[in-house]
Amino acid sequence: MNLKKLFEKPKVMGIVGNANEAKSNLIYWLLDELNKDFKLNVFVYGLRCPVANTIEVHSVEEIEQVKDSILIVDEITSLFDLDNRKVKAQIENTIRLIFHNNNILVVCGLGENFKKFLSAKLSAVIFKKVTIADLINGSTVKNILMAYKGNERGNNILNLDLNEALVFDGLHYTKITVPYLKKYDTKAKNVPILVPKSVRKKVQIKDMHTEDLNKSSLAIDLKIKKPMVI
Repeated sequence: MNLKKLFEKPKVMGIVGNANEAKSNLIYWLLDELNKDFKLNVFVYGLRCPVANTIEVHSVEEIEQVKDSILIVDEITSLFDLDNRKVKAQIENTIRLIFHNNNILVVCGLGENFKKFLSAKLSAVIFKKVTIADLINGSTVKNILMAYKGNERGNNILNLDLNEALVFDGLHYTKITVPYLKKYDTKAKNVPILVPKSVRKKVQIKDMHTEDLNKSSLAIDLKIKKPMVI
């Protein structure tokens, strides 16, 4: 797929998927691919790893001043309170201003985060594996997915592997392969929460064996150093 077509003109694009389905990895890959061929201004919010040729922003005020750029918001709920209907108009005004300032806005989140008012503003959607029941009934995002008749979509889930994504560019659907980028994986260093008992047992046996050796060495040492009785 020609990624350039997705980023040719101002628009709002959504990345939708379940938790732990490599949505951020998709963002990093998109940025790496664009940086290979194009000179561009990119502002990012919420990404955990620094990316070359990007500028981090940390507030709505900063975002509203961005012009002529690509603006990526990871985990949109950390920036906007989408469940608070009182701020709906404020969010819509911010998105409208971002679009007016000649930007491409890419927002990333769970299926349930794409409320009807936000979903209606999307010109393109990139799906990762997502549970259909999590999508808002009547939303543009759900309508787009339900119109897709590919083998990956069942009644309950869009079943994609971690290295796959489904792109809707506003007219056509294309499944793409997204390589795993280890350098951006902040979860790779996480320590396992559950450790098999067999492993712990081996560690305990090893410790006991070491302790026995230490006791034997101490006994031998004392025997050697025991003063002679005349």
